[in-house]
Amino acid sequence: MNNNDETMLDENQSNTLVKRCPNCGGLPGYDIASGKLVCAHCNFSQDIESDDKVQRRQLTDEIKRSKRTWDEGTVFRCTQCGVKEVLTQKDITRRCAFCGNSNIVSANELSGIKPDSLIPFKIDIERARNIFRKWINSKWLAPRMFKTYDIREHMNALYCPSWAFTSNVIGTYNGTFGRRVTTKTRGANGQMITRTQINYFNASGNMSLNYTDHIVQSSDRIAPIVFNTLKPFDLKEIRAYRTEFITGIVTEHYTKELETCFNEFSNFIRSDLRRRIMQKHNADTLQRLNLNTNFQSKQFNYILLPLYISNYNYKNKTYNFFINGVSGKIVGKYPKSKPKMFFLFLGIGILVAGALGLIYYLST
Repeated sequence: MNNNDETMLDENQSNTLVKRCPNCGGLPGYDIASGKLVCAHCNFSQDIESDDKVQRRQLTDEIKRSKRTWDEGTVFRCTQCGVKEVLTQKDITRRCAFCGNSNIVSANELSGIKPDSLIPFKIDIERARNIFRKWINSKWLAPRMFKTYDIREHMNALYCPSWAFTSNVIGTYNGTFGRRVTTKTRGANGQMITRTQINYFNASGNMSLNYTDHIVQSSDRIAPIVFNTLKPFDLKEIRAYRTEFITGIVTEHYTKELETCFNEFSNFIRSDLRRRIMQKHNADTLQRLNLNTNFQSKQFNYILLPLYISNYNYKNKTYNFFINGVSGKIVGKYPKSKPKMFFLFLGIGILVAGALGLIYYLST
């Protein structure tokens, strides 16, 4: 049943492994404020057994090639922006968290690796709304209509899929490095002359580094620059995955496979080793570098990270805002008011003209 505001998912469209409320038989949902399962019908609460000892898995070729099935929910796809979300609770109403579209259709599959862990939300939705309101009110150039817009129906708690990689890496290298040397001499006319030259030298060696739980986003719906700005996520709060934690909360299904994200991790390691090698030799520039990386171990876990996402459509353009569900850090773009932009540049122009006029007056 569809209307202009929401999509109803009936009992045949979604399923859950969460036990019904022992008090009234209703379906409970995860309550962020209390950290418990709370029944929407009678408010009966249940503790969730949680374990902060998360076991990392060995990253093998067999795991990268395997096509597993995560059988705890159903994937639903937004017909407008294409995002895929995992829904696990019956009788819920949904709109797309990214674009606000109400046309959500079943994708009829939930293939892939089951999550190993997650970081539960620490900030409830009321606090997230207050964070957003304070942030947008600080943006003077935002249109007044945008600042007064009621976002309560457009903010969702969302678990973002990511891979966390752990590895011990040995880098063996040889190359030609350069150091800039600046000298100053006095010329024949008495003026100081500054010269800079690069002294090149050859060096080789090896470097051993441990990388622990390096997070690589496995969704293509959040721009990397936005995701990296939302970091860090407090890994001290990590818990072993349980279905109860995601009950009633939108969970995005990963779109970037394990092997693809491990390749991103490998590229990060090469870049990080290159930077550290140059620091080791106090080098300013690099002419040549041969670098071989040897992974002594490769481990991973599939982790769900807590975010709040809000969407706002302004003049046929969708704006998304993201809040770290633990730290409260907010990232997003907002529309700029053209009248405010006009008066801003007008004011700058007046100030510049006034300064130039004052300089001219003082010089005459």
